[in-house]
Amino acid sequence: MRSLLTDANEIKIFILYLLDKIGYPLDYPSIGSIVMQDSVVSFFDFAECFFALVEAGHIREIYPDGDGPEKTNSILDDPDVAPFDGVEEEYEIQYTEEDEAKKPRKLYEVSEKGHAVAIGLADSLMESVRERSYRSALRHLSLKKRGATFEKSYTEDGERYLVNCKISDKDGLAMDLTVRADSRYQLDRMMGNFDERPEVIFRGIVALMSGDVNYLFEQ
Repeated sequence: MRSLLTDANEIKIFILYLLDKIGYPLDYPSIGSIVMQDSVVSFFDFAECFFALVEAGHIREIYPDGDGPEKTNSILDDPDVAPFDGVEEEYEIQYTEEDEAKKPRKLYEVSEKGHAVAIGLADSLMESVRERSYRSALRHLSLKKRGATFEKSYTEDGERYLVNCKISDKDGLAMDLTVRADSRYQLDRMMGNFDERPEVIFRGIVALMSGDVNYLFEQ
């Protein structure tokens, strides 16, 4: 299937947009899986553009275990250099099995410079591509890992109960849902399911309201 994005600058903006929206560091395979899903970007285009962004200082490497190599500044970190100018090299890194076992855990996140590009240029991407890809990314990422918090409560409503479930993340309130339970048994089921599967419930609500599962409405 032909990729939706083929222009190098668009692909770089797209990578920065997704990483910036996700909001926390990821390893390289996870980023690749997210960016290449839905056939938006091909494998070779992703690899070339991703490491160009790292070299340019738009994406930075971090070592959460504190055992990474000493960082060096790139000449491309110059703020006077326009985004993506002069970054054309391809990078191919090979490891032996022994090297692979010894190398430090490396994650990647958007730098301040990359954030400015993502905010300033993301509107140039097709809205449908941005929204669909971000929704797909959320299906692969843990709400808890993104710092989300979960709250649940209920109030009595005559012989019934009103169940309230809330999810908040770094951007604020993500879900505030109130549903009526017609029995104590149904109340316990709702409260228990939200405790065990808050992400599944959240994704289901988003999918229903955005029309991603329209087959449920067919009669």
